[in-house]
Amino acid sequence: MKKILIIFIAGILLVPAFAQKSKKDLVYLKSGGIIKGQLIVNDGEKVKINSAGNEWVFQSAEVDSVSRYSKSVREAKPIQNYFFDTSAGVLIGNSGNNQSAPFSFTTSVNFRAVDNLYVGAGLGTEFLDETYMPAFAQIQYKFRDSRFTPFLNLQLGYQVPLEDESRRNFNNYYVDYSSSYWPGYQNNQKLETEGGFLINPSLGFQRFTSDNFGWFFSFGYRYHQLNYSGDNGYKLETNFSRLSLRIGFIFN
Repeated sequence: MKKILIIFIAGILLVPAFAQKSKKDLVYLKSGGIIKGQLIVNDGEKVKINSAGNEWVFQSAEVDSVSRYSKSVREAKPIQNYFFDTSAGVLIGNSGNNQSAPFSFTTSVNFRAVDNLYVGAGLGTEFLDETYMPAFAQIQYKFRDSRFTPFLNLQLGYQVPLEDESRRNFNNYYVDYSSSYWPGYQNNQKLETEGGFLINPSLGFQRFTSDNFGWFFSFGYRYHQLNYSGDNGYKLETNFSRLSLRIGFIFN
């Protein structure tokens, strides 16, 4: 899992670098030609541009217009009516689970409700003591319309078990209100998984490297329940509080 996360992080860090290199200035000539490259000089008398390692120099009278890639153009971001996000991360901080930092993968689709507020829904996979599919509704608020912005996110949903029985060797007291040994009875039986409620508020930062693609990082608080049932009415409810760390891609 560590190798997967290292490769994932490296990919996210390299994408902005390659995207930056792909940005080009455009010089439109009155003759109909278009020169694409890195603008060097545009002082009102002449225009110099580096294209594929060659420097081209034109008199301003030969140039119809120049489309220059600038910081203001780079930071402007059209309002999105929808977006998809896909992320991977870990859930850290609860000793009640055999895994100290279970791996989590989620993906969602989101639509703009009003201004910078988006609502959506998603699914995922989480490898706890058993494998679960988190199914959730999502609300996200972006603080500004720009290529870089912080955001607030809230997920509410349910952990759907993908395995019928728990792999854990339970050796606890399961509450059985009909038993003469109330409040519990000690048993090592396998229990059936039933899933449970989840909530995950988080704060994140996203960066678009083009109009349609970007990456993000978020951290937050994850609370969820895992419920189990056994013979003779045995029930077990476990509650987990964790720190959620996620990195991912966003596109539309």
